[in-house]
Amino acid sequence: MPGNEDIFKNNKIPDDVLVVFFRPIFAKSNPEMETLLLSMEKDITNNKDVGGDQKYLVIDNTRDLNVREYTRKRIHQLQEKYGRDKVFYLHRNHKCDFFKKVGILHDAIMLIYEGWTRPKTYTSEKWAQATAGTRNPEEPIWDEILGDVKALGIQGEVDDILQGREVKVTRGENFKIAVVCDADNFWPQGEFIKIASKVLNPHNDSFVIYQPSIEIINPRENKFIYLTYLARRMYEFEPIARWRLFGFSPFYGKGVFNLPQYVAQIIKTEWLNPLKAASHDFQEALRAWCVLCEDAFIYERTFSNKLSELKRAAQWGWGDLETVRQFLFKRFQPGRKAHLFVLLRGLIATLVYDLWLFLSVVLWETGLMLPRYPLLLWFLLGSIVILSIVVPKFLAPWIDRRKKRLFSHDLQEFDKPGSVILTQGVYELVISNLIHKLDLIYKPWAFVQNLIKQLQNRPFVWKTGAMGELETQNMSPLQVYRALWQAPAMGIFILGLIFNGWLSNFIAFILFPYYSSFLLGPYFIWYTARGFEK
Repeated sequence: MPGNEDIFKNNKIPDDVLVVFFRPIFAKSNPEMETLLLSMEKDITNNKDVGGDQKYLVIDNTRDLNVREYTRKRIHQLQEKYGRDKVFYLHRNHKCDFFKKVGILHDAIMLIYEGWTRPKTYTSEKWAQATAGTRNPEEPIWDEILGDVKALGIQGEVDDILQGREVKVTRGENFKIAVVCDADNFWPQGEFIKIASKVLNPHNDSFVIYQPSIEIINPRENKFIYLTYLARRMYEFEPIARWRLFGFSPFYGKGVFNLPQYVAQIIKTEWLNPLKAASHDFQEALRAWCVLCEDAFIYERTFSNKLSELKRAAQWGWGDLETVRQFLFKRFQPGRKAHLFVLLRGLIATLVYDLWLFLSVVLWETGLMLPRYPLLLWFLLGSIVILSIVVPKFLAPWIDRRKKRLFSHDLQEFDKPGSVILTQGVYELVISNLIHKLDLIYKPWAFVQNLIKQLQNRPFVWKTGAMGELETQNMSPLQVYRALWQAPAMGIFILGLIFNGWLSNFIAFILFPYYSSFLLGPYFIWYTARGFEK
């Protein structure tokens, strides 16, 4: 996608363009907030030379008084360092605590873009059940603001906003770029301006959301993150291929908006259903066209351990289930439709594989399966593994010459001898299987639980990634086993069948990777969450 030629020529965003970096959060602890503030400060320093009138807003829903006091202190420190006209803190009135992070983002956008200080969307009877009284048009949205609001183009005082008085905005037409990030995201130097130049190219006006590529900032923090990093190197082609094939990209909740288009197509149309939008970012892309920007990337920290990933996946599964239930049978363009089926596949893949595995064992034990068929599968799997480990050693020099890297750092693994690569590859293959086969227990369990909750119309309770990380950090092996008790219970059950002679020796051999994962996987989750030895 072409960028604005003037911006490329000058390497600067025009001074009159208002660029607002939003950081929405519902923090429940000081470390969560500190993670966000540190990431935001990196954005401030990394983008100080790209031009535009940059503003950085923390928009907060927290009800914890200690977190609020801690945040005030840190915001004042940042304002002393960078200016009250650059760093802002907005806290939403609990009586307007609607739609959590999505709602607070929309409210903050409309305050700056059109001067809304009271709810004006989702106020009709249609949304009464969803809002539960939190969209009272007579209730002021904000109850605390730190920063010079005049720098945002708001004509009026902070007290006018807090009292819900109408205020005028003078810079709405300059407000063209909005950036939204999670707590741990930040833009490396030189990356944000690539997307900004695309947003400011008038030929791209039909696009609304600009999704950067996402890169891990801490690949060597521990063994699990390193395995995740290697995996991303293996499938980083996939989102690019989907984008080029379908002309559609999902939105992952961290990216850039063409603000006038986003307001018109998402906020004012009330596109998102608050009761069914746990995957709001994907649903936004179903309405407003989202572009994958292959040549720009944003950093994030990934899960530090497998348990944190599983807990988050269960929550994402809830949102994906809501999205599939709402939209799968509605008419969409082919690209969007294809991605809805990708969501469905992600939801049911492990469940279907579980059923296939179970039926295969039953058919084999009852003599209904073709003899030795599983041996062929194992042979094919072994061949693929060997090729995937050995071939890159010989192809790496050719790949390095032919391929332009999109990222700022390369994988320096092919400098090792082939025997070391092979040994390390087998080791990582074994460890990955021990921890990732736990998906076969946890994900179907979560899917069924989510489905039951939805059928019961139970409310969805979102937990931030930062909170999930805090809950799973520094757990002992025993605590991990307790959190994943279903897996060792299933492993013991399978062993019981084997020891009692109810499963043949061949089936016991075939199932070995599974029950060994169920029994040992929780331990290796703890093991891979540890850092590398110095």
